[in-house]
Amino acid sequence: MSLDTLQAELIPLIESNLQAHLETQDFGNSQALRNMMTYHMGWEDEIGSGKRIRPLLTLLLALAFGAKLESAMPGAVAIEYLHNFTLVHDDIEDQSPLRHGRQTLWRIWGIPQAINAGDALFCLAQLAILNLEQTSGERIALKASRRFNQVCFKLTQGQYLDIAFEGNQDISLETYLEMIKGKTGALIAFSAELGGLIAGKEVIVLNLLRDYGLSLGIAFQVMDDILGIWGDPAVTGKSSASDILAKKKTLPVIYGLEHCPEFKSLWKENNLSPKRVAELADILNSCGAQDYAKQIAQKETQKAFQNLKQLFPENHEHSIYQKTIFELSERLLARQW
Repeated sequence: MSLDTLQAELIPLIESNLQAHLETQDFGNSQALRNMMTYHMGWEDEIGSGKRIRPLLTLLLALAFGAKLESAMPGAVAIEYLHNFTLVHDDIEDQSPLRHGRQTLWRIWGIPQAINAGDALFCLAQLAILNLEQTSGERIALKASRRFNQVCFKLTQGQYLDIAFEGNQDISLETYLEMIKGKTGALIAFSAELGGLIAGKEVIVLNLLRDYGLSLGIAFQVMDDILGIWGDPAVTGKSSASDILAKKKTLPVIYGLEHCPEFKSLWKENNLSPKRVAELADILNSCGAQDYAKQIAQKETQKAFQNLKQLFPENHEHSIYQKTIFELSERLLARQW
């Protein structure tokens, strides 16, 4: 069975369980809050609900280790609601007007109510992780809940650093990597770890899963940074000038600020013209920023697959689910998802 086939089976189940979990809540006189949440989740228009990569990863790993689908589903629901909570708050903090080509919650309902909707999504995530008590037992639910909150703290640290970078010209490459470990890597790492936790795997396996997910998240983000400057707009769906125009301190930019005096000087200019943006991208490339970023992405990619091979050795016959985890990882890291 291919990843596409499994995806076609599992995504509708994830979606129905997400919606069912929302409908268990009593909104009383705050139905508009419910509407905000369903809008953000993509259930009120034709935009669709997204690929649900993180809950899919949780389910595939739980199934690969022999857990039942119904046992793992509350964890998958929790992961996706947590992810969407972070998106709502990120949009507010970054003042992003659009997500997936349509207005963000705060642009329609205002910042105070968007914060309320984001907080409500966070509550749904907390309630969902506790539902593991019914499907996987009290011990696993308690462990999962503790890890859930530890990960939330990591997410907050990553977001703090991301915002702090905006007014800081002297960010080290090490600090940037620490930021993306929290902002991007922590939740993907937890998505992987949770699959093993639900299946009752031992600590050594959980650590390998966490390391796999962390490397996957870092490599994914660094590739995104590369595409944000040198990507093909026809493939990425956004202008290759957008990151530089927005003065985003991505990995290539931080490398340039640290290693390229000419880039650092030009970066200080306000209201960059399209010609200047192209010039900055060329300077970054010539001083080795793109090569450096690719090396980091390749290093983390190798670490991710090394961990996968330790989890699922080649000398053992891989189950359908194990094979699809390799396939999912390859697609994500090749940006084919």
